[in-house]
Amino acid sequence: MSESTKTEQQLAAAVTDLTKEVGKLKDLEFIRVFKHPWKFMWFSFLKGLMVGFGGVLGASVLVAIFVYLLGQISVVPILGDVVQDVLTEIGLEKNLEKIPQLDTEQPIESGKQNVPDKKP
Repeated sequence: MSESTKTEQQLAAAVTDLTKEVGKLKDLEFIRVFKHPWKFMWFSFLKGLMVGFGGVLGASVLVAIFVYLLGQISVVPILGDVVQDVLTEIGLEKNLEKIPQLDTEQPIESGKQNVPDKKP
């Protein structure tokens, strides 16, 4: 009988500890957020922003590393031509920003092209 009493006391102590832990969980702010829809939506919005920003930042780093590694591989005979073409395309995209834009405000006269003057 003393063995069952010890078991009951241990069980009662475990239930008491469990009750205290559940009480601590109720006090956590994260659990309270679920009770208020506006707080929940705000935290979900912030979480979405952080996940999106982290994804963009991570993808940018991976692309930069990939381009760097492609630049290092360009000396390999078999892959060199393909890598050089990819790097050339990347360079062309950067150079497109430097091309002067046509002046669309002036009307085009017949026989003349609307091309900006070249600067020396």
